Amino acid sequence: MSVEAVLDAVAAAFADEPAEVEQLLLDLAEATGRAAYMRAYPFATDYGRECAGAAADAARDELLAALDLPLGPNGVAA
Repeated sequence: MSVEAVLDAVAAAFADEPAEVEQLLLDLAEATGRAAYMRAYPFATDYGRECAGAAADAARDELLAALDLPLGPNGVAA
């Protein structure tokens, strides 16, 4: 999938539900930042790193679901 197609999907979803898409983008940014912090933090536990990574994955999946991107044969956005 091209960058243009993803940006078009974001623009279309934002036009329909701006508050929802904005919140999903903010959630993704926060979860991704937290996961990056936990990966770099020397005293983080493996459990903490896994939880932060799972939260980032969940936030990404929620955003992808809201964008309604076409799926490839493996179930991942094509």
